[in-house]
Amino acid sequence: MKRERLNEIDILRGIAFIFVVVQHTLGGFSNIKGLPYSSYTVMKIMYVMGKPAVPMFLFISAVALFYVSFNNFDWKKYYAKRIKYILIPYVIWSAINMIKLGNEERFKDFIVQVIAGNGAFHLWYMGMALGLYLIFPIILWIAKRIHSLDIKIRTSIFVLLLCLYYQISKYQSVISDNTARFIFGTPTEVQQRIINISILFWFIYFVLGVYLALNYGYIKKKLVEFKVGIYGAYGLLFIYAYLNEINKVKYVRILSLLYMIVSILAFYLISVKLVEKVKVYKSMKFIGDYSFASYMAHVIVINYVANDIMIRFNTRNYLIVGVLTLIITVVVTPVFIKLISFIPFSEYITGSKVSRKKFIIKEEYSKTA
Repeated sequence: MKRERLNEIDILRGIAFIFVVVQHTLGGFSNIKGLPYSSYTVMKIMYVMGKPAVPMFLFISAVALFYVSFNNFDWKKYYAKRIKYILIPYVIWSAINMIKLGNEERFKDFIVQVIAGNGAFHLWYMGMALGLYLIFPIILWIAKRIHSLDIKIRTSIFVLLLCLYYQISKYQSVISDNTARFIFGTPTEVQQRIINISILFWFIYFVLGVYLALNYGYIKKKLVEFKVGIYGAYGLLFIYAYLNEINKVKYVRILSLLYMIVSILAFYLISVKLVEKVKVYKSMKFIGDYSFASYMAHVIVINYVANDIMIRFNTRNYLIVGVLTLIITVVVTPVFIKLISFIPFSEYITGSKVSRKKFIIKEEYSKTA
């Protein structure tokens, strides 16, 4: 039986992609010295809002994987799809990024660079995701057994995982450095990167998505019921995150962790509301549908668009350059990937099924007396 589509997840996926582009446009420009205070403030506000992009993608991945696979999992088909729609496109885009961003020297140890997500700076996420997809059947097996337990035990395990993640994040550098030395002896920079991008340091956001997927109707209802409190908490945590970003308050680990988690919940609720807006839903779904390849391509697009805007308009107003680059990249990149998807065998580049042109043939019938 076909399960109901989670339209709000389509929107959230689009939001997550937009947030990634925000980080790499306005976020990047916000670090330029000598910016006008107003430009600096706007860009930092947008950057802080976009920081939960990676946690959102992990959350979405968990919801999608568990919602579809929990009661119907075929490991052969699962791995076949991951190779075809994830691994091969990722390898191709790693090569493209190395060439377009001037990192051709990384072809010397290409496989290691791919494992490390080092085809470009933003591809670290793909290196982490590959490891996650590899062990997903094990995670699914564990989750099924936990889900069969009493709700109090399941809740206790979730709290325990939160506490564990807090401790792991607290000692992340120690764990990462010692693990790399244990495995590699004297690790190179790229070997250290392989350890640094481990899902171990991000797993709580995936776990959050797992719990939602396995209790979807109930948790969704509760989130909507307490939406005012969630939005209020988001507002307060956003103020903290912004003040911390501009070095006005000290870093507080628990608040930073809560900001990421509450951000996911807040924008999930926003997505639930936006489903009612048909045009918005269709636009965000389009962005989300092609967000995988768009994520891998967007830095190339940003570099081209930003440079072209600065040259064409002879401007160094980085707020204007950043906003225009953001808008153009968010629109153009998915459209570009969509166009590629019409090419035969393009699934090995786009990570999505080949698009087919739809021709509507109108047949006219005449009646004879």
